Amino acid sequence: FLTDTVISQLWDTLALEQKDKGKFLDPACGSGIFLVRVFQRLCDYRRQQQARQSQNLRWDTLINILSRLHGSDINGSAVRVAVFSLYIALLEEVSPPDIRHLIERGRILPPLWGENLSCTDFFTVEADNCKVDVVIGNPPWASRKGNQRPSIAWCKEHELPMPEGEDAWAFAWKALEHLKPNGLVAFLLPAMSFLHNLAPSSAAARRLLMQKSRILRIVNFSDLRFQLFDGALRSTALVVFTSNSSPDNRYRIDYWTPRADINLKIRRFITLTPEDKRFIDSRSAQDNPLEFKQQLWMRRPDAKLFNYLSGFPKLASKIRVYGEAQHDKALLKQGWIIGYGFQPAGTRSAPSKSQYVGKLPYLPIEKFIPLALSTRDLTTWNTSKVFRRGFEDSFSGAKILIPRGVGTAAGRLRAAYTEEALTFRHIIQAISVPHGKEIEAKLLTALLNSRVLVWYAFHGTASFGSERPEVQQRDLLGLPFPLPTDLPDEKSAREIAHELVGIVDKALKDVRRSFSLDNADESYLRDIDALTYKYFGLSADEILLIEDAVEQLIPAIQPNAGTYPAIWKPATSSDRHAYIEVLLRSLKKWFEEGTTIDVQMEACNADLVILRLTLDGTSGKNTYVERKNTTISDSLGRLSQQLHQPLPGNFQLLPDFRAFVGKNLYLVKPIQKRFWLRSSALVDADAIALDLQSTVKQRARVTI
Repeated sequence: FLTDTVISQLWDTLALEQKDKGKFLDPACGSGIFLVRVFQRLCDYRRQQQARQSQNLRWDTLINILSRLHGSDINGSAVRVAVFSLYIALLEEVSPPDIRHLIERGRILPPLWGENLSCTDFFTVEADNCKVDVVIGNPPWASRKGNQRPSIAWCKEHELPMPEGEDAWAFAWKALEHLKPNGLVAFLLPAMSFLHNLAPSSAAARRLLMQKSRILRIVNFSDLRFQLFDGALRSTALVVFTSNSSPDNRYRIDYWTPRADINLKIRRFITLTPEDKRFIDSRSAQDNPLEFKQQLWMRRPDAKLFNYLSGFPKLASKIRVYGEAQHDKALLKQGWIIGYGFQPAGTRSAPSKSQYVGKLPYLPIEKFIPLALSTRDLTTWNTSKVFRRGFEDSFSGAKILIPRGVGTAAGRLRAAYTEEALTFRHIIQAISVPHGKEIEAKLLTALLNSRVLVWYAFHGTASFGSERPEVQQRDLLGLPFPLPTDLPDEKSAREIAHELVGIVDKALKDVRRSFSLDNADESYLRDIDALTYKYFGLSADEILLIEDAVEQLIPAIQPNAGTYPAIWKPATSSDRHAYIEVLLRSLKKWFEEGTTIDVQMEACNADLVILRLTLDGTSGKNTYVERKNTTISDSLGRLSQQLHQPLPGNFQLLPDFRAFVGKNLYLVKPIQKRFWLRSSALVDADAIALDLQSTVKQRARVTI
């Protein structure tokens, strides 16, 4: 399925000459699935060129098509399977009578082993001896074959980056060397490394790729991770690119971000809405390492809120990383250092001995609770031997503990304050607190548990929302942490900060009486959310964006096989009324006082809903009526031209659009709940306002 999707996306970008005569190469062909499907697509294309499309292709035509396919792999057994698979694909194109005739001629299968397909390392092949029109496939992303492998040597020789030693980068660089003029590369690549990773080495490599190549299209399959590969360890993205002769050339990248959807599970096609088909400016993507991640989930109202929160001081301005400060004893004693816990000794590694592990109480991750921690009922780790000691200075003294994993169901980053001595493993991060800064640390603990910061982390960090639900040290340090003096209403902020610290103090008292806070922590967290909204001065609409993301969107990202997220279900009448209420409230801001809007549901079926908005309707007040006596087909008759938007491959464009017909505005929306969230109404209201502004400007130009 995914191979067909890749080839269909590539096919849409090929020139006629490349389809007619082009050479195709899979440099890590494995058992040959990409080459087989390319062969079948080329045969279908050639049949379409014939007068009679059902006619079988001539044997010499089939051999010619097969000769245009090339592949290599370091696994000889896999290459032999690829040869066999291509022979089967070849014979499937021949009718039984013709096969009998060919048998009479004797050995007629063309030699592929050692010719078109070979057991060869791609990085030992001279590019000048292997120029092709298309390089396609799913190259290996990582390798365990050591630092002497040819891919690393090739990148060093050509002075090209290979972040974290990932072979996928080496394949991308070398594929460009093998292209003929106007040739194309279509690779399935690790989405995290090529699109989202914020590490300086990955960000620099991403910038260089956008300069050395011209990226035509990216299909980011991150949200479909488990729908495409049940149990997948990493997310993938299709990247289609060509050589860029002018590194300073600015261009537009076609960026598709399909969502996990019931249609992929049941009907075997990937759905897209107009919102999922965006364009990214190459210069913006080079300047902003988060561009691809933010465009994955962020909508226009989200971007406004994110930009507002980004203006506050970040934790990075206060906190240093242990790895950078571990050799400065004075700096370590000052505090505000972040580091990981210890790593247990393994069977293959030489252990070290810790003076704390095995002696102090040990906190297992399953006993971690937010807000406050106690060592009551904790036992010690079973040995003092460790692989890495970790940030041992944080084992004693005041600290904030934060697990790397995000509790997506609870919608929290989870942080806990404690002043008790204890040890913990590297799945937990610790921020050591300087003496005299305990109140500030408790404020930070409260904010880290708020929905505001988990929302910010969802949009502003690399892995969360794209690969794994976790927040690493670099991500944490990018979170906003304003003190009351940084906020517009300092007096109010001080009062709220005092209340937030009081919640943490109360949690500390409760946890000392009992290891578990039971259900009390839920009420604490709800209070923290309400206070944090006030602390940051958020509006009702901004709070709505955060609530919808935490309650609806985040729990539904990257669903596992067999799950059925709530936002896949059809929207209820209650959902639609809530959506309309926010839509009308938001639209009123754009019109003169007294303007009324009548909204009517014209039609509804199992897939679509059609709304009609009428300005200055006859009711004299903002109304919403659900009328279901009109069929979808009748209502779509005058809107049919808006619906015909074919897409290549296994994609279907969901109709989620606006159309002006006469004095009415029609909204055609899928029935699924995710399109009827209150935050979706904010997005639609913004889009409608922009449509109206554009219409007014066009009419003004016509009048002039």
